[in-house]
Amino acid sequence: MELTDKIWKELKGGYKILYDVSIPLGQLENSDDDEAISKVWDELWNELHHQGDVGIASYLAVPQLVRIGIKKDLFDWNLLGICSVIEQQDT
Repeated sequence: MELTDKIWKELKGGYKILYDVSIPLGQLENSDDDEAISKVWDELWNELHHQGDVGIASYLAVPQLVRIGIKKDLFDWNLLGICSVIEQQDT
């Protein structure tokens, strides 16, 4: 699914409220600024996983994160950690 797909606006994140994760995913994909990337990771951790809760946006973000990681040759603990935490949760 492309990040431009309108479905992203209809998905819920870790707080069980609508969260358009395509925006920070796009920022992560297109930025090379370490500070901006750090802010994106903070947002993703906060919005995609909350006290053991995840949403459909969280699960659909995982393949995008993997794709972005491969594209950018990104080996960051945040990438591995957030994907692992999301995949361990039950909806």
